[in-house]
Amino acid sequence: MSPRLSLGPSPARRAAGLGAGALLLAGAVALAAWAGPAPAAPSREVGAVAVDAPAGTVAYGCPAAPANTLGGVDTRQAATTTTIFPVGSPASLSYAGGAVDAAPSSPTTLTGSQGSGGGILTAAPANDSSPAGAAGVVTSATDAGDLRGLAAATCAPARSVAWIVGGSTALGSSAELRLTNPGVTTVTARVRLYGSAGAISLPSNGEVVVGPGKTSSLLLESAGAADPRIALSVESDGGSIVSTLVTEGLDGETAAGVEMLTPGAAPATEQTIPMVAMAKAAEQGSEPVGGAESSDEPVLRVVNPGGTTATVSVALSGSAGPSPLPGAQAVTIDPGSVFDITLTGVDPGVYGIQVTSDAPVSAAARMVRVGGELPAGSGALVHDVAWIQAAPPGALASATALMPRDGVSPGLVISSTASEARTVDLASPDGSWSTTVDVPAGSSVTAQVPTGVSAVRLSAAKPDGLGAAVLLNRKASGDAAGPLIAVLPVIADSASQAPTRISLG
Repeated sequence: MSPRLSLGPSPARRAAGLGAGALLLAGAVALAAWAGPAPAAPSREVGAVAVDAPAGTVAYGCPAAPANTLGGVDTRQAATTTTIFPVGSPASLSYAGGAVDAAPSSPTTLTGSQGSGGGILTAAPANDSSPAGAAGVVTSATDAGDLRGLAAATCAPARSVAWIVGGSTALGSSAELRLTNPGVTTVTARVRLYGSAGAISLPSNGEVVVGPGKTSSLLLESAGAADPRIALSVESDGGSIVSTLVTEGLDGETAAGVEMLTPGAAPATEQTIPMVAMAKAAEQGSEPVGGAESSDEPVLRVVNPGGTTATVSVALSGSAGPSPLPGAQAVTIDPGSVFDITLTGVDPGVYGIQVTSDAPVSAAARMVRVGGELPAGSGALVHDVAWIQAAPPGALASATALMPRDGVSPGLVISSTASEARTVDLASPDGSWSTTVDVPAGSSVTAQVPTGVSAVRLSAAKPDGLGAAVLLNRKASGDAAGPLIAVLPVIADSASQAPTRISLG
């Protein structure tokens, strides 16, 4: 019998098979319904895991010396230096594109064009788990001429938002805002300018494009508003910016000081200015001298950037403890405006300033030092100014105070607005000198730092309410003799900040 070729089951068999399958499926469904849902497979709960982000290269912007944006005619050579210190143990330091060989006990000091031209300071870590940083300071002194004055600023880290209070765009004043981009991508900065009568419009709506590794500048007087009281904010998209405000002033033919301002604390209902040094009235422009007057006097400047009126109260923290500033217990500041509160009448001495407000404000203080009448018969006193910004809270958890000594005399002042006594540990970066400073509640003290120490490490177990700054003094000689003044903020170390934590999960 020949084999038969099978082409599959017959239609009858296929129908029988399908019927049996349907019966089996129905039975399985009924059994599952009777037994209830099948138990879920056991699972283990997995929580978020926090890991340290690797340490990265830190960049700072060091400002160039004042550049005569005022258009002064009598310009003299400035003595400008840039001093750089390592913080922690960086694998390498570089400044303005060149390597820097600096150690905690032997900082690098640059002079001439290297010291005055400004640049980007970078610190690379030794490894991913050892953050490191750097500290730098620029000082520029001119004893005579239209730009007579002492200007100083620390090399500042880049920020996405920055606030600077101070300066003027009135006749005889220049306020140059410098924007440095230490990153590798183009950044767009948006500048908002505030004045005595409210917000001030800027060309191009205040937008400035800054290329990678470049510095762009904006003359605030270009807004056309001649305003003696200004403050500003800078917000950036696409990266962070280092902001510096360079001010220059002339009172007719009389030099009225130069300064370099770096950012301070963002608007808040409580602000602390770590130090103001008050002198006798005749020494700080608070009263005429021989019939001549200063165009500037010491003030506390407050900006209210919000949309509602702010009511501000001011207290001083001096050697005798806290005290309210007379006449400044309920000062109203209009929305979007800048207001100056006089400090004339405060006894000579060193103070911290606490500003309390019912709406967020930013603040800074201006100090003044005067010389004699110049030119003779002008009725104007030659003088210099220094601005100090309100300090971000908690900076003294770990910070570095730079004590430049090339032609200037530094003094480290520590103030407290706390209700209890605090202690601050001080040490030189190489550990060869250390001390502990006791700061009574609501007071200010001047630390005794040996002349051989050019930087001081500060640390406090309870940093809230504490602030510090370095007051710089210089004596100008010649036909424009008199005191020059500047101030340096003490800021938190990037190298000592807690490592960044990243949560995975």
